Amino acid sequence: MKRRKQQREHDWAPFRAAERSVRPFSPHAPNRLALAYANTYEVGMSSLGFQRVYELIHDEPEWCCERFFTDGQGMPRSVETDATLDRFGCIAFSVSFEEDYVNLLRLLDRARIPLRREERSAWDPLIVMGGSSAAINPLPMSAFVDVFALGAAENLLAELLPALVECEDRQQILARLAERPGFFVPAHHHPEDDADLGKLHKLEVTGEQMKQPGFLPTSCIVTSRTEFTEKFLIEMSRGCPEKCRYCWATFGMGKFRWHPTDAILASFERARSVTDQLGFVATAVGDHPEIGRILNESQRAGFRSSVSSIRIPAVKEEVLVPLYASGARSITLAPETGSDRLRFLMNKPIPNEVLLQKVKMIFRHGFTQLKLYFIIGLPGETMEDVEAIIELGDACRALMLEEARKTGVIGHVHLGCNILIPKPYTPWQREAMDDERNLKHKISVLKKGVARLDNVSMGMMSPRQAVWQTYISRAGSDAAEAIERVARGQSLASLLRELEHRIHPEVFVPFPRELRWHFLRMG
Repeated sequence: MKRRKQQREHDWAPFRAAERSVRPFSPHAPNRLALAYANTYEVGMSSLGFQRVYELIHDEPEWCCERFFTDGQGMPRSVETDATLDRFGCIAFSVSFEEDYVNLLRLLDRARIPLRREERSAWDPLIVMGGSSAAINPLPMSAFVDVFALGAAENLLAELLPALVECEDRQQILARLAERPGFFVPAHHHPEDDADLGKLHKLEVTGEQMKQPGFLPTSCIVTSRTEFTEKFLIEMSRGCPEKCRYCWATFGMGKFRWHPTDAILASFERARSVTDQLGFVATAVGDHPEIGRILNESQRAGFRSSVSSIRIPAVKEEVLVPLYASGARSITLAPETGSDRLRFLMNKPIPNEVLLQKVKMIFRHGFTQLKLYFIIGLPGETMEDVEAIIELGDACRALMLEEARKTGVIGHVHLGCNILIPKPYTPWQREAMDDERNLKHKISVLKKGVARLDNVSMGMMSPRQAVWQTYISRAGSDAAEAIERVARGQSLASLLRELEHRIHPEVFVPFPRELRWHFLRMG
């Protein structure tokens, strides 16, 4: 009975049945790779980057890969063939969020693969980690990961895949990749001990590459079992024109650059065979210079379209009209704070007056759902700034109700609040995280304020999770013990109490002059 239960938990058949591929992907080739996302199928298949890597590997005539996610218990099995994770010579993980470090280790543990790289034998899989987390600060996972891929898969697979085939053993692979740009190999690079290491280069996609025919990243599999249900995702751009002090993307992803309009329009035919819904995604979707034309063309082609989020200055008639006409009713903006003073301090010079003009335009065009993202715990923040979030939410609610009187349809305003995580490579990378007691008081004020507003809701990050994320985003290799203990079952609350003497100096004290992650060169 126990065995049958485990088989049901690993039944990928319903997931495979729900998938529609834009092209055939055979699980058979001379060389195979395990491609793992350190979270659930729903989250992983919502990642355009993960799907991009899957397709790029299958573009190689001698290669195929099979997907693994954290769903289920016991030995992880692939979506494609139910192959077990331990049967692959190399496991390439995509990790976008530091909290997923624990999930990566749990997958290895379930597959009976030693967690520590130094404990693995010549017969154990080579563990590769890519994704944004690998390029922000790989040190916390350096005790577990054999190779970190720094940058875009388009530039890294051309070195990684031949090395896996041509080298005789694990040691040769590591030595070869350690000499190539775009790879951090902990067995060969020792940035915490070697002052003469120099800079390791992150290989980001260039603007020239993005102009090449056939380069545009889009979904290769559409399914109802993702956060973007039934949507064919299209990447609009990379980087961001803003330079907000808290944001890694704007400093770590290079200057803002966009995909050619003709390539985006041509991708519609690729989508047509699998869905009638398009999702345009990027850090700054609305800043594509021809966003209006793209949205209008998608509507004329019979597609329903949505965008991941829009920068406040990009909220314009040419964007809202075609979005509404294609069925979209929700818009997401990120004012970050409720006060002009604090927003200007974070280098986002957009006054509330302008923001409210944009919100009024959104509701006037028939949208009924508005999501606003905020951050608390910012340097220089006062309680007046925190209370200003409630005031701004109330002002947006008033604009919504003003339009509702004309239409009879009352919408909803959602305030999503995160806590500042001082990320590497941002202007605030040396800042200390706000005190937990202060944060709890601010959260209490926000919750009480929102409770008084009808048709307004709030989602809040917990201070405990913020402490953990700050620690593992800025720590060194000595964070391995803490990550492993959580992966093996210790509660986060218990761990933070037990290791407070080690974690708090990394989180609540401004960073010294030497920044341990600066052995990586961005751009």
